[in-house]
Amino acid sequence: MAIPHYAYLKMKMPGTKGIITVSGDYKKSAACAAASSRLAESLVIAAERKLLDRVVAMASKQPDLSPDPRESEPQGSFQPAKETKKIPLDPNHSEKFADIGAHLDSK
Repeated sequence: MAIPHYAYLKMKMPGTKGIITVSGDYKKSAACAAASSRLAESLVIAAERKLLDRVVAMASKQPDLSPDPRESEPQGSFQPAKETKKIPLDPNHSEKFADIGAHLDSK
């Protein structure tokens, strides 16, 4: 039943003897926001650096080939059911289909 007000850094909630008001500290709030911003920025930079290192390594091995984006995708552990059937998605393109479980209802 608490009601936060982010602009004023206050939170109000009912108590046994009336309304309880909890006040925040603007300096700490600004410091936390700056620290979390720096952390997020460093994580993004680290991820981009890792991707760039991978691209550079691939380019140095094979200078005439562009990197395959499918190689950077992690392999999932999902395995389809053994009994599946192919449902065409587009009648004009036979290569476009979806695999669904063979025992699913037609609805």
